[in-house]
Amino acid sequence: MIDFLLNENDNQLLSEDGIYGNQIEYGDQLLEVETRKKNNTQIKTSILIEISKHHSIPVMDMEIEKFLKDIPLNGYILDVGGCWGWHWRNLRKTRPDIKVIIVDFIRSNLTIAKKLLGESINKNIFLVHANAIKLPFKNSSFDGLWSVQTTQHIPQIDIAYQEFYRVIKVDGFLADYNLNHSNLQMFIHKLLGKSYIDEGQLENYFFLRRSKNSSKSLLFKIFKQEVFTRYTEIIFSPEYKLPLGGKDSSLLGKIDSFLSEFGYFLRLFARQRSFHVKK
Repeated sequence: MIDFLLNENDNQLLSEDGIYGNQIEYGDQLLEVETRKKNNTQIKTSILIEISKHHSIPVMDMEIEKFLKDIPLNGYILDVGGCWGWHWRNLRKTRPDIKVIIVDFIRSNLTIAKKLLGESINKNIFLVHANAIKLPFKNSSFDGLWSVQTTQHIPQIDIAYQEFYRVIKVDGFLADYNLNHSNLQMFIHKLLGKSYIDEGQLENYFFLRRSKNSSKSLLFKIFKQEVFTRYTEIIFSPEYKLPLGGKDSSLLGKIDSFLSEFGYFLRLFARQRSFHVKK
């Protein structure tokens, strides 16, 4: 149970479907909600195969491994925008002492996470239906906050970052991954006649803001601590119909995770840029 972490004035009781919370406000992200709900009904392969089309599983598994090294024994992690929860599928083997709370504002995402994570649900992994700009948790609740390609879709990123700061404990860590802004990638998109959205509405689906220095400056202003940058998914390029290295057993994906250690020198090619800061 995670009741002791939840704000008393928020309606976040455990529902019959095994997910906490049953009321949520979507604000200006309603279009994104409808788009992602529709996409969830169109999954025709296994969950991990579907994920490998959009994320490099070996790369992010390595990033999780690095992140967990900073989490103390019996620590609590908040995954904001955790979607299908796949980052934590090995948690019971690697760090059974840790508890992870996955927040997502699309309930069908959490339903899929429940299916993927199985016996871990409501034991060491908990699912909460909530919005990142109004997290239903008490101040200083988490030892780490993990977020992957979520804040890039939040127009009110300043409110989200303030909420992140509020719920992280002193000495806790934030890791925020988003699509990288790259002038080289912008040039390649133009050569191929493809649209390259730096910040704005992506077709008729959802808002997108690529990771850039303004977000880093905002984090520094809020946390008042040095913000470190990593560049990942150097090879993995699904935007060009080349999801090479995405599968969890991919050797190319493992090479890609190794290249992340040299990401600063390869940042023009990197698909992701992440910010890391300690409170």
